[in-house]
Amino acid sequence: MAEKRTGGKHLSVALLVALTVLGLGVAIAPVAADTGSSHNLFIKSAIAERWFATSRSNIATRDGFSDLFFGFADLSLGYRLSKTWSVQAGYRHARLQLGSGWRDEYRPLVNLAWRRAADGWAVSNRHRLEFRFFEGVTADDRVRYRNETRIAVPYKYAAWGLRPYVEEEFFYEFTDAGFNLNGVSVGVSKKLSKKLSFKLGYRWQAQKFGDDWDYRHILVTGLSWVP
Repeated sequence: MAEKRTGGKHLSVALLVALTVLGLGVAIAPVAADTGSSHNLFIKSAIAERWFATSRSNIATRDGFSDLFFGFADLSLGYRLSKTWSVQAGYRHARLQLGSGWRDEYRPLVNLAWRRAADGWAVSNRHRLEFRFFEGVTADDRVRYRNETRIAVPYKYAAWGLRPYVEEEFFYEFTDAGFNLNGVSVGVSKKLSKKLSFKLGYRWQAQKFGDDWDYRHILVTGLSWVP
């Protein structure tokens, strides 16, 4: 009985945090904020005892879901330094639709990640450096830092097998732009099989263009295949 009360308390706290973040996103963003979506596919495969490979692909929409304007695919090789720390090096190819057409971006990257799981809770933080090389002369090559934090609730506290999560990621360009993008996400994930899971969520995103910030409400979906 005590475990059920504790489980219900943890779930209530997690849902309260998620709803608070969701409410703040809606309240802070202007009424005229854009809407869009982000659809993800993530695959992880073990190679050896400590070595692994990952691949992530994405397509994104804007302007009320009507404009497919961005996508990427990547492949990375990783190594587990310990039970909680890992490093990765990889390459991502991205495409962005501009007024003049599609622009390709060639993006080598390195990750340093920390993850701790205890009693079903999972907390992670990922540091990433991206070396961004652009096709043509429409933008200068640059380096960007990204930091993502994620908290997931134990499945045993989740109703109907839906596991609540909260994510936050900020972006910092090593240019005059500096801190220019931030996203806060809340949602749920569900295991469809031992290795396959699905997530559905909401993201509030703020992005800086020049001196102004633009805001977007984003529907997030994802499929993950993790051994």
